[in-house]
Amino acid sequence: MTRELAGTRGAQNMARVAVRHIGEVFESQVVVLLPEATGRLQYPRDAPEWESLRGADLSVAQWVQDHRQPAGLGTDTLPGAAARYMPLLASGTRSESLGVLAVLPANPRRVLLPEAAHLLETFCAQVALALERSELAERAQAAAVQAENESLRNSLLASISHDMRTPLAVIGGAAGTLIENGEQLSPRERTELAQGIAGEAAQMTQLVTNVLDMMRLESGSTQIRTDWLALEEAVGSALRRLAGPLARQRVTVHIDPDLPLLQADAVLIEQLVYNLLENAARHTPAGTNVEIRAQEKQGRIHLSVSDDGPGFPPGIDPNTLFEKFQRAQSAGEGADQRRPGSGGGVGLGLAICRAIVRAHGGDIRAERIPGGGAMFEVTLPMASDSMPVPREPEAA
Repeated sequence: MTRELAGTRGAQNMARVAVRHIGEVFESQVVVLLPEATGRLQYPRDAPEWESLRGADLSVAQWVQDHRQPAGLGTDTLPGAAARYMPLLASGTRSESLGVLAVLPANPRRVLLPEAAHLLETFCAQVALALERSELAERAQAAAVQAENESLRNSLLASISHDMRTPLAVIGGAAGTLIENGEQLSPRERTELAQGIAGEAAQMTQLVTNVLDMMRLESGSTQIRTDWLALEEAVGSALRRLAGPLARQRVTVHIDPDLPLLQADAVLIEQLVYNLLENAARHTPAGTNVEIRAQEKQGRIHLSVSDDGPGFPPGIDPNTLFEKFQRAQSAGEGADQRRPGSGGGVGLGLAICRAIVRAHGGDIRAERIPGGGAMFEVTLPMASDSMPVPREPEAA
């Protein structure tokens, strides 16, 4: 029993192991009663009839839990009870009871003999150790999650405060100039200031959207609504949304005309394509070629977004950019190449891409293109019953 408990995870699973072994050794009906968050004992919710003692007296078991002393058959407390109730005591300086073991033997001698009683106490001690280990492991995991959440919160606040300060300063400065000197400015200058305000506001909106999207994806609150999706529809929608930012690049689209439909969430797939294209628009200078390609390979859909821009900075693993808050300034990116509102971002766009792809059972990777440039490739599973859909070839 001790060896099996060592390889078992979860208090309920450990209780099942203990019930089976103790029931066999003592030829008894057995149940392990574990407390709820309020401290009240409860029956196992899904234990089969043969695996547990359904007739255990919860009032006697609760007394044992509260007083940390055995009661029932063969004891000085409530000896008229048919079963024996044993507290599962924590080790060391902890004096709390982790639960109660109730044993109803077919032959009372199986628990009344001194050596049998001693053996039962040994079983209880081993079960208590296993439950304590499980409880400590859960506490350690909860502490680790809390520490990670705290670190994430601090990183998020630091990134947002840094990345919102610049656009707010630009918006404030441009708006102040328009208010104080608007009549003295030429129409072109006023238009440029207004475009600067609009661009920085759009950047802040995208930053907040990315933060909220990442929170929803990681918390699991985003429901994947799968439906049949033509990939070129998601690509076309993302290109329309990015018509302004991508006006400086030359974009070409190559989608296999026989590409099967996907079973995917249309909103999330469009956001995936949008983030990849927005990343290319942000980190490549004017005149860069951006290519979108989609095809079927070995029963999976391969979607890639590549460019012939400056590529990734040297000495960095491109795939680390999928981590939260990871940002890399392109080797050829300078202030004179950037448009208003093309700031570095909070570093969540590619992390959101990875979360979306994984939610669909796919994979995403980044790699350098020899001679300069970057490529992001997404691999998505193809539904087994998907059928090729005839399409007219799209003009680039």
